[in-house]
Amino acid sequence: MKRFATAVILISGAAAVFASGVENKTNMSTGYLRNPSRNTEAKRPEASYYNVAGTAFLTEGLHIEAGNQFVFKEYGNEMKTGNVFASAPLEINDYYSNDETTVWFYPDADFVYKHSNFSVFGNFGVYAGGGALEYSEGTSATTMLFGGAAATYMKQAQAAMAAQNQQAAQTAQKMGQALTEAAKNHKLNVTSITYGGQLGMGYLFMDNLSFAAGLRYVHGTQKMEIKSDAFTLLGNGGNTISYKANGYTVSGVFGIHWRPIEIVDLAVQYQSKSSVKYKVKDVDGNLASQFGITDGKTFHTDLPAALNLGAGCQLLDNLYLSTSFNYYFNYFADQDSILGETDYANSWEVALGADWKFCKWASYSLGLQYGNQGTKDDSNSTFNPVLDSFCVGTGIEFYPVEELTVTVSGLFAKYFNTDYYLSSGSASYKTELSKKVTNLSVGVTYHFPNL
Repeated sequence: MKRFATAVILISGAAAVFASGVENKTNMSTGYLRNPSRNTEAKRPEASYYNVAGTAFLTEGLHIEAGNQFVFKEYGNEMKTGNVFASAPLEINDYYSNDETTVWFYPDADFVYKHSNFSVFGNFGVYAGGGALEYSEGTSATTMLFGGAAATYMKQAQAAMAAQNQQAAQTAQKMGQALTEAAKNHKLNVTSITYGGQLGMGYLFMDNLSFAAGLRYVHGTQKMEIKSDAFTLLGNGGNTISYKANGYTVSGVFGIHWRPIEIVDLAVQYQSKSSVKYKVKDVDGNLASQFGITDGKTFHTDLPAALNLGAGCQLLDNLYLSTSFNYYFNYFADQDSILGETDYANSWEVALGADWKFCKWASYSLGLQYGNQGTKDDSNSTFNPVLDSFCVGTGIEFYPVEELTVTVSGLFAKYFNTDYYLSSGSASYKTELSKKVTNLSVGVTYHFPNL
C-alpha cells in the first residue's frame, strides 16, 4: 500500500487534482455582466468593490444594490495520451469528461452611505472558488492517477512472476486490477467557494480628489468526495474518500479617485493579498491518509494581491466610455491544494466599455474584456480549468420610478482551450482543458436620498 500511495502522490501533486482555481472573481455584481469595465465606477453602489474611492463621489444618501447571477457552464477535460493506457492489461482508453452543473444562486449585495465629504461602503459576494462541480466519469487527472498506479503494480506482478514469487505476484496483480477498476469507474464531486465582504470609508479631500480604505473578510470552504466500488478492494473501509476544509482571513483595500477635469475619471485601487489558511476536517476513508489527507492538516489557497486601474470619460451627456486594467500578483501568493503546490505566473485583464442612456427610462451598456490567466502547461486544474478568455458583457438598466434601477444583464465568455501535461513517473501525458460559461443576472438598486 505504501508503494501505491507514493505513486498516487507523485501524480496528484503534479496534477493539482483537487486545487481550486487561481482566478479572483470579478463578476461581483449585475453591473459587471452589463459592462466588465468597472474600475472608474462612481455613480452606483457597486463602486464599493470595484472602485472604493469612487464611493465618495456618489450623490447624498443611502444607495443599496442586490442581485443574483445564473451561471450556465460546461467544464471539460479530454485525455490525449495517444491511448498509451489502452493495451492489456489496463485497457483504459482516452476519453472526454465534463461537468455541466448550473449555478442558480450566486448572490451579491452592495451599499454606500454618502454624507457631505464622507462615504461608508460595504459589499458581500462570492470572492473566489468554482462552486459545485460533478464529474460522473472522474477526470483525466484522476483516471491517470489510478491508471498509473495500476501500471506500476502490474509491472511488479510480472517481475514477481519472473522471479517465481507467486504470493507477491498475486498480491501485486490484485492491487493492479483494483486500481484499474478504480480508473475506469469513479466519480468526483468537488465544492470550492469563498464568500467575502468588505467595509470601509471614503473621503472627498477636494471636489475632484478622493481616498478610501477598507477591511475585507473572506471565508473559504472546500469539500471533495471521490467514489469507486474498487476502493473497498484496496482496504478503504468503504467506497468513498472525502474531506472538508475551511479557512478565513482579513486583508485591506485602498483606492484613489481623481477628476483632473469634470468629464474625466482616473482611478487606482490596490487589494492586498488575502492569505487563507485551510484546515482539514471530517476525513473519510482509510486510503485518505495514503494521499496525505488527514484531519488537522493545513494548506494555503490565497487570493493574490491585485492592482486595479481605470480611466473614463463622459464623452457626451448620455455617453460614458471607460477602460479598466487588473493585474494579479499570483507569484507572491500560495495557491496550493491539499495534495501539493502550484506554480502560476502573474495574470491580467483589460476591458473597454460604454454606457449609453438612450432615453429617460433606460440605458444600454456594452463591454469587452480579455484575460490572461498566467497558467503554465504543468500548472492548471482538470476539474476547474483556468483558461485565457475573451468576454462580451451587455445589459440594460431600467428606471421605472425615481430612485429605482432594475438591471438585466449577461456576459458571454469565449475560453481558449489549452494543453495540460500530467506527470506520471518520468513520463508526461497530455490532457486538453476546455470551458464554456454564460452568466445571466438580475439586480435592483435603490437610492434613499433623505437618509
